[in-house]
Amino acid sequence: MSHISQENNKKLFIIQALGYTFDSLESQLAQIENHFHRILSSLKISTPSGKSTSIQLNIDRVNPEKLDAKAERKSKELATYEITIKAGFSRCLWVASRALAFDEINLLPWVEECEINDKRLRHLGKREILADYAYFIGSYLIILHEISHIVLGHLDYLNDEIGDRYLSELKDEKKQYYPEELIIRKAFEAEADRQAGQWLIGFFEHSLGSNGLGGYLLFPSRLHAYEFYVYSIAMVFRMVQDLTQREGVIHPKPNERLYILIASLSEYFKQNLPCEHDKTYHHALQSCLEAGKKLLVIDSFDPLTVMLNANHLVFVDDVIKAINIRRYQHRFEVITSK
Repeated sequence: MSHISQENNKKLFIIQALGYTFDSLESQLAQIENHFHRILSSLKISTPSGKSTSIQLNIDRVNPEKLDAKAERKSKELATYEITIKAGFSRCLWVASRALAFDEINLLPWVEECEINDKRLRHLGKREILADYAYFIGSYLIILHEISHIVLGHLDYLNDEIGDRYLSELKDEKKQYYPEELIIRKAFEAEADRQAGQWLIGFFEHSLGSNGLGGYLLFPSRLHAYEFYVYSIAMVFRMVQDLTQREGVIHPKPNERLYILIASLSEYFKQNLPCEHDKTYHHALQSCLEAGKKLLVIDSFDPLTVMLNANHLVFVDDVIKAINIRRYQHRFEVITSK
């Protein structure tokens, strides 16, 4: 499949040319924040010592010019943590997702084969519904990544062992670390992506409903649904590529992060839907190469490079084991209603 033209490439991320305003995001941001508040309130999370963990999610809707997503430990004694998603970061995610709304870009040629199941949404059109769907997927990925940093013990380790108060999606790249600290930070970011990816697949699978094909909008098949999922996360990492210019040394490169999410998909299917694993994973991997090429995610569409990335990421589990991060890991369980 060919690259998109440079003109269309610009349309992916220039919101001003589209006539959208930040107000268009307000209701979606509120939905996401409220959903995660319900999720967090339904979980009993505790520190290794048994102390109750409190995670506060703050999705900023006041400062659209500010860009960041971060997790911070507010108090060790009280085990309180805060996740903040700045309005500008949410806006960038939203703009990236609009790529699916352009007929002329046509990232997913089969969109017209979908069916709008909810009559109330028919006025929006299939592409706009998919673009909004992709925005929610991207937003959930970022939030779940930050939650992963907390429950996997990364924040506590970095606070206690290195002196870092918070973990940031963008600002951390400017920090200076000793080589042995840097390898730990990079391993934490990769592990958080891996965990977030498995949780995100769980959310996406649930959103597909009992028929496995979707709720508001029905996909032509399960493979089409997961092709859409791959494009949704690829757009997130194309956005990250634009914001960071691939200059960071703490987070894995955008193409590596995209591969981590595909590997998480494989792991989820092995554990939960083994009979669908081979067909879904192979299609997702092929979709990943095509999405990387169409969206110009650097080094993401050559099979040899992808294989080398996979080998490179083997270090993550070695680091996690060497520093015994599991002694910081939080426990959680679902609170059942009586």
